[in-house]
Amino acid sequence: MKILTSGCSFSRGPIAWPNHMAKLFNADLVNLAQAGAGNTYISRSIMAELQQRSYDLVLVMWSGLERVDLQVDNIDYFDQTKYTSKYQSLQNDWPEKIVEPINDQDYVQKNWVFGMGHLNKDSWLTKHGLFEKIYKHQDFKTHLQRSFYNMLSLESYLKSRSIPYAFAFYQNYVESMGDFAKQLDWKHIYNRTNLYDVTQSINDYDTDNIHPGVDANKIWAQDFYTFLKEKQ
Repeated sequence: MKILTSGCSFSRGPIAWPNHMAKLFNADLVNLAQAGAGNTYISRSIMAELQQRSYDLVLVMWSGLERVDLQVDNIDYFDQTKYTSKYQSLQNDWPEKIVEPINDQDYVQKNWVFGMGHLNKDSWLTKHGLFEKIYKHQDFKTHLQRSFYNMLSLESYLKSRSIPYAFAFYQNYVESMGDFAKQLDWKHIYNRTNLYDVTQSINDYDTDNIHPGVDANKIWAQDFYTFLKEKQ
């Protein structure tokens, strides 16, 4: 079995939930999640990868609704910031996560710049102003609409190709999405719990005191796995 995942930093690294899911399914894993990524990258990274290789199951954890991602022609121009897919794809690799014949991070599109750097006031991105006017002229409603259409387009793409999938949110965004949420197919969305709340409820954080620790990831992955098995 082959599983394809994408997301942000909550889906990234050796202790993250996708690795627990792969073990529960006894599956090979390709994880395209990148720290700082938003929902445009998440949606398009999945579609781009599915045009190259086939998978038995696609699992997506959607990120912050207000994040903006941009593809650029010359990613090397942005080598002074860590908020790019080229930089992030070189981080957090470990020997156990080798996908034959190459590591899955080689599958990551390297030409994305993540607006999370602007939101985090990254000095290089702030100096060069790549996202300044975007955030100046777009409010939360516009960001919400963009995230929704990324979700809807990926949902439609996966259904059109009859690829089994499931979506989740790293925080509870249902109320924030309002009427947009009602337009998604909730038979394929897990929302009984979210990873952020599980982490808080058991007070289990990684060493950075922000991201989920091992136990939080395991508990949430088991819940997500149970949801998927119930759907079968």
